[in-house]
Amino acid sequence: MKTFCRKYSMAFAASVTLALGLTGLALADDGHKHGTPLHGGKVAMTREYHFEVVFAKDGLKVYPRSHEDQPVDASRLTGTATFYHPNSPKPWFERKLVPTAASPGQALSSIGTAVDLGKVPASGAKVEFKVEGLPEPAEKTADFTVPFALPPSGDFIVTKATKADEKAIAAMKTCPVSNEDLDAMGGPLKVTYNGKSTLICCKGCLKELRAHPGKYFGAQALSPAPKGEQDSKQ
Repeated sequence: MKTFCRKYSMAFAASVTLALGLTGLALADDGHKHGTPLHGGKVAMTREYHFEVVFAKDGLKVYPRSHEDQPVDASRLTGTATFYHPNSPKPWFERKLVPTAASPGQALSSIGTAVDLGKVPASGAKVEFKVEGLPEPAEKTADFTVPFALPPSGDFIVTKATKADEKAIAAMKTCPVSNEDLDAMGGPLKVTYNGKSTLICCKGCLKELRAHPGKYFGAQALSPAPKGEQDSKQ
């Protein structure tokens, strides 16, 4: 696997924004631009913050960041999400938001809720958010609205890992696909699928990740497989 990954390192070092040439795979910016989505969601701007909202069939997550693109500690945040049906101006239903992690072992970087969103119309619905407990005195509470939209089935969002992922990188240490050091190929890539994220050492590991998403985005997403098992697949 090490040899397989190395042949991709030059292309990765040249640019993390190259098209990956894989159907259904979207490559976003490295997360340092103002308001860039890091999880494949929709970004709403407020006076002091920007919020990325990620919808999935089984729930939603809201990732708060400062306008300097610094993650906000979500451990003390609360909020509500109010859904509006496209056929009515009145609120349809409301859910409370609580601190969550993007993946097991990661810091509480978002607030969200588990709820069946499969019956929400694919277009025309909107969601009003209220996020409370924010640290900036000028905006302790933020209100914003985004249109409801589920990500395309099988869509993978790939970005270069940022400072917000440092704790997850330290916890994982090795790539769950290749079992090599996450930093071996010039810096890990963050892959998000249906609102869940994991880290890999290089884009050479994407084929395996796409082939077995349930294995790498489930409860054991941050637990690398034994090296002998991975070697047997190469």
